[in-house]
Amino acid sequence: MTINATLINILHICHRELWLHAHVIRMEHTSDIVSEGRLIGEESYPQRAEKNQEVQISGEFEGIELSAKIDFFDAKLGVVHETKKSAAKELAHIAQVQFYLYLLRKNEIVANYGTIEYPKLRQTDRVELNEDDVTAIESKIKRAYAITEQENCPPALLKSKCTNCSYFDFCWSGDE
Repeated sequence: MTINATLINILHICHRELWLHAHVIRMEHTSDIVSEGRLIGEESYPQRAEKNQEVQISGEFEGIELSAKIDFFDAKLGVVHETKKSAAKELAHIAQVQFYLYLLRKNEIVANYGTIEYPKLRQTDRVELNEDDVTAIESKIKRAYAITEQENCPPALLKSKCTNCSYFDFCWSGDE
């Protein structure tokens, strides 16, 4: 099983969603929230595509395959750009960008820092990757891999935490 940046992000949100996503049970196509996020990512910074490049990168850690698709990477400055729809800053966003930085550096590509842009908040956060962060990312890779390798899907979270999730109907359709 390959661990990618999306799984590292989802690890912080819901282990059930991580397992389902990793086993190619995808519900994003049914979610208006996911569609809105994709649109914001594409439309918020139209000039970015001209001066940055999309990067697909892979690697491995302790026998675990890793991959990432970075939408906007400024190779000249060594900066990863990530745009998020959310009106809330989340640890999951930081972990995703740190995973990008980790994988770039593992491939000996200069990756100085990342930025997470929140167009709805009109804010940008800088994301660094130090030695402690590298240790944390490697631990997250192991945790995500362990979850994907479980025979059974983890249990759902409390229903109140799931209302905006694209998997909501999948997890709760039979619930009264």
